Amino acid sequence: MKESHMARKPTRGKASNRQVTKSPLPDGLINEAPIAYPVADTSITALQVYHNPDRKPSDDGPWDQEADKVAWLDEETGLGCIMLRQPNGTISGYVGIGPEHPLFGFEADAVPVDVSNVVHGGVTYGKACEVNRFAREAYGKPRQERYTVCHVTRVRLVQEYRTVQTTKDEFDHEDLWWLGFDTDHPGDLIPAGHRNVRRRGDVYRDQSYVYGQCVELARRLKSLANAAEQHSDGGKQPQLPPPHDNVGGAA
Repeated sequence: MKESHMARKPTRGKASNRQVTKSPLPDGLINEAPIAYPVADTSITALQVYHNPDRKPSDDGPWDQEADKVAWLDEETGLGCIMLRQPNGTISGYVGIGPEHPLFGFEADAVPVDVSNVVHGGVTYGKACEVNRFAREAYGKPRQERYTVCHVTRVRLVQEYRTVQTTKDEFDHEDLWWLGFDTDHPGDLIPAGHRNVRRRGDVYRDQSYVYGQCVELARRLKSLANAAEQHSDGGKQPQLPPPHDNVGGAA
């Protein structure tokens, strides 16, 4: 008589003594030091790279391979640049200028046409760093770095402005004014928009496109700054409209 073989009950292994350490990085931030970020057939040194799932379009598309906020210093001009995904899934671009720049404090509608027209749809954003404008809170919630248009000079691990109320508090008197543009104009594909408003032929302005526009704006702004500097040395003064009165004020 053959002896029956009963299946053995699986034995439970001993629990691992290894402890799982929670990541010290804030939500969405994937780098704690500058990293190489490929974009537009080149590679930039990104100081901030964020993934913001709440702004990522639900449909499949080229946005699946893109970060939702990328901040870097443009190598040619030295100006800070940001690409930031908006709630509608499109990407906006921004370039920061300092107090010495002739367009510092200019709101979007005051930017000269020959500068505004450099970018897609024209300049639609002209505001101070958001740490200045929003102080501790934005829309009733702590302002988070993952959504801000603010300094990009280093990776910051303090992401919520609970104690930093002005740029001066954190950046020792350094201030920036940001000029930017949107990509949700007629003819642009809005990834998170209603399907019934999408039109055949609409184009998604991807990260490579926005990067190129940021670089063009940075170069134009740098050229204008150089012209102003030449005037200070005795050259011809560049013709500019006067800035608005609320320089550095809340929008």
